[in-house]
Amino acid sequence: MADLYTRREFLETGLSASAGLAIAIHFPWADAWADQGADLHPAAWLHVGTDSLVHVVVDETEMGQGTSTALPMILAEELDADWTKIRILPPPENPAGWVRTISTGGSTSIRYGWDPFRKAGAAAREMLRTAAAQVWGVDVSECRAEKGAVVHASGRRAEYGTLVERAAKLPVPEDPPLKSRNDFTIVGTPVHRLDQHDKVVGETVFGTDVDLPGMLVACVALPPAFGAKVRGFDDSRARRVDGVVNVVQIPGGVAVLGRNTWAALKGRDALSVDWAPSPIADMSSESLFARCEKLAGTPGDVARKAGDVEAALSGASSTLDAVYKLPFLDHATMEAMNCTARVADGKVEVWAPTQVATEAQSDAARVAGVKPADVTLHVTMVGGGFGRRLQTDYVTQVVEIAKRVDAPVQLFWTREDTTRHGFYRPLTYHHLRGGLNSAGAPVAWHHRIVGPPGRGLTVGGAENPPYLLPNFLVDYHLDDWGVPVGAWRSVGNTQNGFVIESFIDEMAAATGKDPYLYRRALMRDAVRLRGALELAAEKAGWGEPLEKGRGRGIAAVSSFGSHVAEVAEVTVASDGTVKIDRVVCGVDCGQVINPDIMAAQMEGAVTLASTYTLKHGITLEAGGVKEGNFTDYPLLRIDEMPEVEVYAVQSPERPGGIGEPGVPPLAPAVTNAIFAATGTRIRTLPVPTDLLKG
Repeated sequence: MADLYTRREFLETGLSASAGLAIAIHFPWADAWADQGADLHPAAWLHVGTDSLVHVVVDETEMGQGTSTALPMILAEELDADWTKIRILPPPENPAGWVRTISTGGSTSIRYGWDPFRKAGAAAREMLRTAAAQVWGVDVSECRAEKGAVVHASGRRAEYGTLVERAAKLPVPEDPPLKSRNDFTIVGTPVHRLDQHDKVVGETVFGTDVDLPGMLVACVALPPAFGAKVRGFDDSRARRVDGVVNVVQIPGGVAVLGRNTWAALKGRDALSVDWAPSPIADMSSESLFARCEKLAGTPGDVARKAGDVEAALSGASSTLDAVYKLPFLDHATMEAMNCTARVADGKVEVWAPTQVATEAQSDAARVAGVKPADVTLHVTMVGGGFGRRLQTDYVTQVVEIAKRVDAPVQLFWTREDTTRHGFYRPLTYHHLRGGLNSAGAPVAWHHRIVGPPGRGLTVGGAENPPYLLPNFLVDYHLDDWGVPVGAWRSVGNTQNGFVIESFIDEMAAATGKDPYLYRRALMRDAVRLRGALELAAEKAGWGEPLEKGRGRGIAAVSSFGSHVAEVAEVTVASDGTVKIDRVVCGVDCGQVINPDIMAAQMEGAVTLASTYTLKHGITLEAGGVKEGNFTDYPLLRIDEMPEVEVYAVQSPERPGGIGEPGVPPLAPAVTNAIFAATGTRIRTLPVPTDLLKG
């Protein structure tokens, strides 16, 4: 098992360029991120010590997705390292002083790390080969790297650790040769995860595991509706609760501090807060859908247009018209929101399960009134992110509290707090019109979307369906409702993937065509997605008969540089209950780094997507969230989990994302399977079982 060092422990060992080989490589994708408005100067750091241990700084947050293993695999492959000697270092504790913005999201870690981590490993390998050639007085072409050592053609062998001092004096090659993929021995193999041992034995530190001497626990009374503000409060009863030591008002609520979690919770229960009315107190999901329907009756801003949709609809042999409605969704992370902070003597120390270390540090500094460099940030293991921890509200909240007391403070949110005060996947309304020619091929496609601000959140994934659609229009209305929204796993692709793959299925059904073959015929330009579709259909046994009450559906979506098709088999009971029996995934994510991690991410995506397809949605009521805990926002249970099969296309392409692309195809595959079993078309989620009874 490879050890996980803190940066402080790493520095204390005395490992430096003088005792080993340290290489910094510029990330060539800096400009791509700069285009998004970020001022970034990214770099990867590699250290090979005199003990032959290879230390890799992984400045991506590990949330279970496997980045802390996959990135070192890429580097170790080019370095020809001994995998048992790889050691990982966590993100730096001063992100402001690091060479790039630290932010983990959008399935970018491997996509953006592929080139620079390969280059870093290759550069170190070439320097070590050169050093060995100099020591032996031979030509470097006679020396090869092999599993943590340089080997001469004669059989002479030198471990990396014996060569690093000489290698460190050599210039870093700017364009080192990269290995042929046919020569890979680590990338593409299921090597063990570097973080698995500590998780298995319970040594991994999550945010809620942080425990400091003298630490207080804070529970905050949060507003009952979005936008409501504290008008006044009575803390007399709260202060009488045993263990409560203080009550402080902060922006957005009132915090009760206790010597333990129970005291803080009971103190909050005893607190009386007078809330000013929310500006959206009369808003509900029902009223929002009515508002969306009205807006959908008017032209919106154009996202993409090709041809003349209205003329094509007028001349079509047949037309289709459908409305799809999708609710808000919470991220439902297993680890509720939490953070720990200490503010003293102009310095701030934060322990945060965050996806955005740089932003968290900056926001903590702003709240505390110090410079970012005066904030030490420890990124703990994250118990589920899915985009929720791209926000820093829980970080700024604990710093607001900590700066008012003379003790470290751990912020504790209950499940109800976490569910009712999130940044939700948007509620969206979709009106689609389609036209078919006499052969059943689409000649017109109009998709109008209504949702909250944030074009990527609402419209993302709708502009470029993978089908031949000669007359095409996507337009949209972004309507500000005062409800916080944010990136949810796969972002806009979850809503729009469902809508597109459902409506194309409706087109196939309207013409009496097989939905798999119909898609395949229309994917002439979407070559990689078509390959994933064919693989999923083949492995699922598409076309084989199923017994009565069972159905098979298919869907395919490209997102985050990868292409995923899924076939779902479902059973629909007489009471309308739907059971997802089996899901077969065909995946083209380019070069697979670790097949076990890839399969686990697809399985996790199926789990999450099955949950929102069948189980839950967030309901807005009186300007606030109705649901609170897993009793009314249920998750998929273990006995409801389908059998999941994952098959990868053997692709020569560079790696795509894998954390998010498995989510979008699942819901439409399931609802298309429901249609195949019952003849009932599902256009809203979660699946309304009342429609399926009898």
